[in-house]
Amino acid sequence: MDKSITPAIKVMTLFLLITSILVVIARGITKAVIVRSVSLDDYLIALSLLFNIGQSVAVFFQAENGYGMPSKTLSLSSLSSELKSEYAAGLLYILSLLFAKLAVLALVKTITPNRWDHRASYSLAALVFLWATTGEFAAAFMCHVPNAWDWPNGQCNDRHAFWNYLEITNILTDTALMVLSLIMISRVQTSMAKKASIFSFFALRIIVIVACVCKLVFWNRTPDPTDPTVDTWPATICTQIIQCLSISSTCFLYLKPFLDSVESGFIRSDDLRRRGSDYKSGSAYTGRNVFLVDSVGRSKGDGMRMKSFSKPHYAADIEGGDAANRDDSESQHSRTQIIKETRTFAVETFPNLQDTSPYRSDDAY
Repeated sequence: MDKSITPAIKVMTLFLLITSILVVIARGITKAVIVRSVSLDDYLIALSLLFNIGQSVAVFFQAENGYGMPSKTLSLSSLSSELKSEYAAGLLYILSLLFAKLAVLALVKTITPNRWDHRASYSLAALVFLWATTGEFAAAFMCHVPNAWDWPNGQCNDRHAFWNYLEITNILTDTALMVLSLIMISRVQTSMAKKASIFSFFALRIIVIVACVCKLVFWNRTPDPTDPTVDTWPATICTQIIQCLSISSTCFLYLKPFLDSVESGFIRSDDLRRRGSDYKSGSAYTGRNVFLVDSVGRSKGDGMRMKSFSKPHYAADIEGGDAANRDDSESQHSRTQIIKETRTFAVETFPNLQDTSPYRSDDAY
């Protein structure tokens, strides 16, 4: 085997890690400029990046200790260090994917205030957490202790079957994330173009699925690797790509919607307060994301309608959340989130004209 494989592994690992870091930084800058707040998905994606950094460092140490080179050319201490690094990388990989998926669910949950949509998000989050817990436990005790990392020489479970299970269920959970986001976005009353634009960012996770499929292909080409430091390197590169794409696709969900928040109406309540120089608003809504609505209906078929936001020429008092729910508590079909808008218009009179208007200048309706 060509010894150039080792530096190639190092370069690819560092490149993908730096890409993940830069994307998360760009996401953070975008939110800091436009939103000026920190939400749950920010913490989750930060945790995912931290585990990604740890996993990439472990893979780099693998390469430092001879990963990508024939094992017969390595000393016993180097081979032992390489296998320990591989063991740590596998555990950190699962944790990085876990928090990246939870970050997507935290964002998806803010799209709609619908109670059933929230329950669906919580249910999928529980499923993802169960997937990661079982995967972490199985990876940690793949081989008998105390040498759980020594899979070439120890008494181990079916390592090949385990990683097949983990990546197949990884694909299924990512597919469920895309389906859930599609269902939620389809209920928002806006143009098909806006729906397609928003969903396209959630659909970027399909590239993660493609990377998982590639890893499965490479992994199953060597079901019984004869050289533990050479035969599995294509699957290792795919693992690094999966991590990078999983984090990057989660960050891409924020960049375009927030940069075009004025045009799309996909803005946050604290962004409304920041634009107080253009209009005055009072809000009791405590949620994360709000949609500007065209109308609020009471029939079962009605939903939320997004509309473009422009500078108003009137003062508006917007009330939502718990306050609106209390005012609407007697309604049989009350919404989880009600947004009420009261407009006040002033009628100007001229002294040189006869005032026949029944409205005075301080009348409001």
